[in-house]
Amino acid sequence: MPKISVLKKSKRKELIIEAAFDLFASKGYSATGIRDIMRAANISKGGIYVYFDSKLDILLAIVERMDAKRHTIKDEIDITDESEEKLSSYLSSRLKVFQTLESQKWNRILFEFWSLPKENEELSIILEKRKTSFHSDIKGIIQHGIRMGVFRSDIQMDLIIYQVMCTINGAALLSSSFGNVLTNEHISAAVEMHIHFLRKNNNV
Repeated sequence: MPKISVLKKSKRKELIIEAAFDLFASKGYSATGIRDIMRAANISKGGIYVYFDSKLDILLAIVERMDAKRHTIKDEIDITDESEEKLSSYLSSRLKVFQTLESQKWNRILFEFWSLPKENEELSIILEKRKTSFHSDIKGIIQHGIRMGVFRSDIQMDLIIYQVMCTINGAALLSSSFGNVLTNEHISAAVEMHIHFLRKNNNV
């Protein structure tokens, strides 16, 4: 039997991930079977199991791919920016992704992903890692603002981070599941709301 090149293997694996991504978004993760993915990717059952041990493994590969894009957003923030610009850039970038069709599909998958049983150790680790990463991103930006004397120091950090994450996740829910179009005006208003509250001497 001829060997499959590394490039061809990579393309086949990506084809499976793309097919599963569309199916999970349209039908739901729980309602999608391996046979559905086989048909969509035009690959045999044995072919799928060369790359993934289970449907959950395919989902985890999708999560990993989308999380890599979150790191790209963080890395694109200019470290020389002032604190308000940093927070504005981070929040705007995180919210603007929900304007794309890919992200709207991803969010439909993500909400089901969050609701999956947490008995799976790998799943629990990924969920905790995602939560910790987002928390760290936001905390680092706010702490920088406090050190620079731009943001208030009399805040409860965990509550502020919770509110910021609620804004991001709420926008994701409204834009993907409820069909509410997320406009640039919505994004600007959300960003200004958080910055206004954090801004030092804003008389809140």
